[in-house]
Amino acid sequence: PTLFEDVAATVGLPTEAAATRLAFGDLDSDGYCDIVLDRTNLWFNRPTDSKEPARRFVLAPLPICADGQRRPDVVLVGDLDNDGVADLFLGRNTDLSNPKFKDDQLRHEIWMGDGKGGYQLKRKSGVEDFAETIISACLVDFDRDGNLDLFLANAYTAYGKSYEAFPDRLLRGRGDGRFLDVTKTAGLEGVAKVGLETSRRPSYGVTHTDWNNDGWQDLLTMSYGRQANRLWRNDGDGTFTDVGAATTFDGDDDRSGEYPAGVRRAKEPEFRSHGNDFDCAVADFDGDGDMDCFLATIAHGWGGPASDSSMLLVNEGADKGFVFRREKDRIPREPLTLRTNRGDLHAGWLDVDNDGWLDLLIASSDYPDQQILRLYHQSSEGQFEEWTDRLGLLWVSPAQISLGDFDHDGATDILVGRSHQRLSKEQRLEHPMRPGLLRNLCAPRSGNRFLNIRLQGKKGSSNRDAIGARVTIWTGDHRQTREVQGGLGVGAHRDDLDCRFGLGQADEATRVEVRWPDRKGTVQVFEHVKANTFYTLAQGEVLQQLAP
Repeated sequence: PTLFEDVAATVGLPTEAAATRLAFGDLDSDGYCDIVLDRTNLWFNRPTDSKEPARRFVLAPLPICADGQRRPDVVLVGDLDNDGVADLFLGRNTDLSNPKFKDDQLRHEIWMGDGKGGYQLKRKSGVEDFAETIISACLVDFDRDGNLDLFLANAYTAYGKSYEAFPDRLLRGRGDGRFLDVTKTAGLEGVAKVGLETSRRPSYGVTHTDWNNDGWQDLLTMSYGRQANRLWRNDGDGTFTDVGAATTFDGDDDRSGEYPAGVRRAKEPEFRSHGNDFDCAVADFDGDGDMDCFLATIAHGWGGPASDSSMLLVNEGADKGFVFRREKDRIPREPLTLRTNRGDLHAGWLDVDNDGWLDLLIASSDYPDQQILRLYHQSSEGQFEEWTDRLGLLWVSPAQISLGDFDHDGATDILVGRSHQRLSKEQRLEHPMRPGLLRNLCAPRSGNRFLNIRLQGKKGSSNRDAIGARVTIWTGDHRQTREVQGGLGVGAHRDDLDCRFGLGQADEATRVEVRWPDRKGTVQVFEHVKANTFYTLAQGEVLQQLAP
């Protein structure tokens, strides 16, 4: 049976369109997921007069960029001035070392929203000062001042010519759409020379999480070119310390740099014995109250020990200093051979059947050997089983993914793009470029219940989007935690901001605890919260039930 139905055409999305980058985001503050498609086109989620489909996407009359302008490489949606209206960050990769690159003088930009789907350029915002090779970005309130900040992932200074990289950039938000570069004072600048603990590394993905449960959002960077990842511990005073090696986030324990027998390549130096990491899906998948992660990594069979593979990292918690335990075989995968590839570029967590346990979605692409969208279902015993075929999930060469409940039926849907990278002509014809919107039928048909909570921070206390907030619920003894995240990996990968929980057969959450991302670490607690309900919560107020 097909338990994920592709309704893209039915709801008005294009049947042929570039779709390597896409994301859900509420662009007009109506509570429904809109879509940013291929970094330029805005599609608004609107009601219809029928039950099927109940929602339809309508293209905005004007794209993000004017005709002829170079489109951005990265787009983030967030409320940068806490006025309740979504704003945009547009990041442009400026590769001045590439002789084929024509510098049009366009740089990063901030566009402030008007609440109706229109945007106006914010001049002298402070983000336009950088001509660097941005690959990704995330929104985070690192200093808990109630304003969203930007963390930008930059890559090589000269791709293919040097291992040197630009520094990643931390830009502190002023709360009005302007930003201040605090990279150096935060201790994030690094040095240009390669191979050192303090060397700048080509970051292809960034995210954030409160890794050690101290209330401060830490920064995670995923490195390309088999250089080590970084976990920047937020020290709470505006500075960060790299604890990637101390926590095993940097890479696996095989640092030999050796290639398999028969592969004629020289042994790699230790600093190039890690992975080609792109995404970091962060979640408390095991329900123990701390944040774990899955690293999505491109791997080749010919790389052998010289290159890491995708990996589940289990947070060991306070008793063991929040070190990650790397579980190589927890997710059942076909082993690589010398001639096969694993193009894991994106990953995400969702409760596909609302049974109360998070499942893992992996999007693999960019290679011709059957790279597809795969889902691994987690049982209540913590075991993972591939459900791709069982769900009827057939999406070849998936590009970026984004998770959200576009039709408010209590089930997490999948927005997915497509990549033609390295595909044959025949494969490209069979699988044209277009977005897919995979409507989740599994959760409704399971009979399991859900709970959906959208947070709104209080101005002057928390950021309006509540990015960095943590919601924990209990159904009896079973605990689940969600963190509101402003970016998840490569290409500004992001999901919608709602906190969705599967409740199994429980008719209520016996307890709901919300920890806000303000300086006080304000906590609100609610008891006996009804299932199968959408709630909004403004900081300091009570849960408000949304009309069906």
